[in-house]
Amino acid sequence: MSSFSQTLNSITVTKLQVLSKQHSDFTSHKQQVLDSVKAAIEPHEKLRLLVEGIKSWRSTDTTAESTTTTSHSAFLRNIEKFLKQAQHDPSIGGSIISEWETKLTQSLEKEKVKFEYAELFGRLLTEWVGSAGAKSPEKNGEEEFEKVGRKEMHEQRSTFESYVFTANDTDTTAIEAYLNDLFSLSKDSTNQLNSTQKSMKEFGNVLLRTTFTVNDLKLTIKSLLASNLLSNEKRNTLEEFTLNKAVLIEVADVLNMNLSSLPSWTWGTDAIPVEMVRHLNGKYRIIMDEEILQAIFLEWLGLKWAVQFKVMFREFFDSRAWKSSSKSLTKTEIERRECFLDEKQGAYSLDKIASPITIEQTRRAMQKKDFFMNQLPDHMNANSRGYDNDQDDQEIDDQTSPTETKQSLLHIVTTECLLNTMLYNTFTAVRSDFAWFGPSLPHSSLITVLRFFGVAEIWLTFFQKFLSTPLKFVGDGPLAKTQVRSRGVPISHSLSDMLGEVLLFCMDYAVNQRADGLFLYRVHDDFWFWNEDPTVCVKAWKEMSRFSSLVGLEFNYEKTGSVCVGQPPHPDLPRGPIKWGFLKFEESGQFVIDQSQVDIHIAELKLQLAACDNSLFAWVQVYNKYVSSFFVNNFGSPPAHCFGKRHVDMMISTLERIQLELFPQHKGSVTSYLAEAIQERFGVQNTPAGWYYWPISMGGLGVKNPFIPLYAIRDDICADPITEFRKSCEKDEAAYIIRKERWDNGTIKKPKNSDRALHDAPFMSYEEYILHRPQRSKTWCARYNGLLGPPKECRVALTAEIEVSLNNVSDATASLTGNRGISRGGWQKMNVYWRWVVACYGEGMMEKWGGLEVVRPGSLPVGMVDVWKSKKLKWER
Repeated sequence: MSSFSQTLNSITVTKLQVLSKQHSDFTSHKQQVLDSVKAAIEPHEKLRLLVEGIKSWRSTDTTAESTTTTSHSAFLRNIEKFLKQAQHDPSIGGSIISEWETKLTQSLEKEKVKFEYAELFGRLLTEWVGSAGAKSPEKNGEEEFEKVGRKEMHEQRSTFESYVFTANDTDTTAIEAYLNDLFSLSKDSTNQLNSTQKSMKEFGNVLLRTTFTVNDLKLTIKSLLASNLLSNEKRNTLEEFTLNKAVLIEVADVLNMNLSSLPSWTWGTDAIPVEMVRHLNGKYRIIMDEEILQAIFLEWLGLKWAVQFKVMFREFFDSRAWKSSSKSLTKTEIERRECFLDEKQGAYSLDKIASPITIEQTRRAMQKKDFFMNQLPDHMNANSRGYDNDQDDQEIDDQTSPTETKQSLLHIVTTECLLNTMLYNTFTAVRSDFAWFGPSLPHSSLITVLRFFGVAEIWLTFFQKFLSTPLKFVGDGPLAKTQVRSRGVPISHSLSDMLGEVLLFCMDYAVNQRADGLFLYRVHDDFWFWNEDPTVCVKAWKEMSRFSSLVGLEFNYEKTGSVCVGQPPHPDLPRGPIKWGFLKFEESGQFVIDQSQVDIHIAELKLQLAACDNSLFAWVQVYNKYVSSFFVNNFGSPPAHCFGKRHVDMMISTLERIQLELFPQHKGSVTSYLAEAIQERFGVQNTPAGWYYWPISMGGLGVKNPFIPLYAIRDDICADPITEFRKSCEKDEAAYIIRKERWDNGTIKKPKNSDRALHDAPFMSYEEYILHRPQRSKTWCARYNGLLGPPKECRVALTAEIEVSLNNVSDATASLTGNRGISRGGWQKMNVYWRWVVACYGEGMMEKWGGLEVVRPGSLPVGMVDVWKSKKLKWER
């Protein structure tokens, strides 16, 4: 445990001890006050004793004094004044005195409840820390774990070793010939390649003379912490590095020494320990546990090379070498549209994608921003893109999170299907990825491609050493065998991302050049492509098959498939369903949830929950991660309008089924299950439902409700998405009639620069008018963007009672929750989820605790909770 963690643990223990003593002292004080009140005869005297008792407690408890809500403090001050008045004013007595006595007695009871739940929080935290993470279930569950987890682990390790420790020496001469042919298809392509080769050579020379600065080190550490590479202990060490400038300077000096002696760099004399780590989706990853300085050095070099390659490849994308899939208008078509419709040709250029006004411009803008080389960072300050891991996705700088990118891809596929079936009555889509992409990458192919793009030999030698990693499985014990990697790249390294993307850029470019400008939508090695014409997809698939065979990759046919909407399957396209997460893309052109996949993960979730059943905080962490993140993300959440209300209802019904499967004895209620568990362990009962969903910083359990985000958008999401494009057709028909009438009766102003011969010609036909709508129509672009966009969230109403309670939330709590939870007077600052939670459960919380805060701010050891929540979850293997 680091010194920081030890200090935090000490603070936590101290807080819990103080809380326990305060609870005991208050219980004794409360009983004394109630006994004295009971002994009093006069109502005024009872009330006076209550006021003095409450004041005397708060005067001895600085925490209570500083955090007393404004309304309660004001009420107490008013009662003191009214009591003085009552000495001479006979009208103050009877029922009103009784009401005040009842209210003050209730406030004492609520104070007692706050202590009880603060102590409950402490016991829950102690239980969590004491459990040391999730433990294996009892013996009666071992056989199930053996079948679901450990058997898979051994199988996947065997497959991994068959790839990584067996070289695949590809035909480098054939690869070079293929690349030379590919990049000489046009003069523009050749020129762009020459520019790239020159730039990469110069970059390599400059990088060797670069000085590693403290700022570079900070950015590199930030990137490492965002990756899935380091253990929790090493992550803590890196975070401590950032707090000490002297340490940063020393580390930078060492890294500069490594860079200056690059030709002699090695992994060292010892093998790099590796272990198999289970991820939430059930896959295992072989994670390296390398030395920290080594990890920083490699991460920095990876970021440098990745940024440079992205700059170079984007120049390809922006150049004339990159083909457009847009069908160009003929000179005659342009002239006629300029004359009849007054269209300015320059507005529809694909170079103008900063503010797209057509579907084709929108496509190109999204391709460039979100899918073109999307595993490579735009700059050193951009965190790791991440892929297929368990980390919560957050927006990093100006980049879109990996999950958002994957979700947007589903939205694009669905919207493109709606568009193409409306315009052309057909739509063909293909999806695939490579089998064991990272472990199967042949080193000879990687080095050949790097050399082709102009990387100098000194760097090629370094990259070869990086790839030839000596590995040793720590799980094999002291006699573990050291083996040198002969194929594949180390996982979670920026250098690995760079190498994989450079190779796959060649496939992207090959598809673009040889499949009529088709764009390969790709996230890592997960790729999709589509077209209204299936023969274009066939060209792309054949080129990808040729490329993969040449560089030594194999398609993963379990994830490979095609769908033809509006026509029979094409015989030259891969057979099989298109699947993503728990979704299947059907011939109807819609994604549906594969319930059989859901069943598999319900069973797995039961096992994971059972493995951490000795800690409710750990249990909630696993439940939140699985149900409110993993499940809903793999259902395609958050949905866009293109999915329609049908999809939202399908998600809601599936979540309901999951809850019923998980908690059959509690009618699917997670709160009822937790209430029973807390009553059995701690004897606490009659807890309001809101407490389970309340933020931890306010004393709640922090359960996430997966239904709220879906119901928040259900009323606004498009009921039937195809009707949106039908509306565009109707608008086209109406606009055509008006334009034709104005042309025929001469009321339209004819462009001066247009062909004079067309001025007396009949107006274009409707068929000609509606041609090239994706390339020319602003109306269709608006519909297209609308279907890609998210529905508006329903904003629940703020009641007067809730508003008062929000205004009484303490500043200390507000600083802890901010936009992540419930904040003082912050209804407008709170997101829709938290507004919904407060509106739904707030009344019960106020009745129990007299406000929205369960315990006193500052009394909870939430710092330790945050530290534990930040640790990487280790799923039961």
